[in-house]
Amino acid sequence: MAIFFDAHPQDGTVRFFHESIDGPRELPTWKSEAERAAGKRPVMVPNPATRIPAGARLISDERFEHLMAAQAAGLQIIMSGGKPMAVNRQPDAEERRAARRRRRDQLLAASDWTQLPDSPLDLGQQALWRGYRQLLRDLDMDGDSWPSAPGETA
Repeated sequence: MAIFFDAHPQDGTVRFFHESIDGPRELPTWKSEAERAAGKRPVMVPNPATRIPAGARLISDERFEHLMAAQAAGLQIIMSGGKPMAVNRQPDAEERRAARRRRRDQLLAASDWTQLPDSPLDLGQQALWRGYRQLLRDLDMDGDSWPSAPGETA
């Protein structure tokens, strides 16, 4: 069964369609049962029930497998020159801020123990960790630098 690709009309993302899932694009038909019985080649007609868009183009199985492996490795599939290509994904500013916020939250959670009353740290060490945690809370989400935890070398 054939695999097709197309760009989504609203956001331009690459979509793939497989005839075994989305229905064949064309169906065989014969002019008569006698032609069919005689082994004549069928005439292919458009399948009205297919979910494959009219503008979708055929892609080889090997190319499809290559693109899926690249996507699994973290690359993004885009359309370039009318063909699907795997490229390094460039997150937008909001995605970068969200990732930075997640890492900041993980660092805060990982250092919660330093502020507990039964922490093995002395008051001076707790104060250092409190300052570090405040730097994390005040972190510029658009920046690149990270504060160093107490005892870490920058």
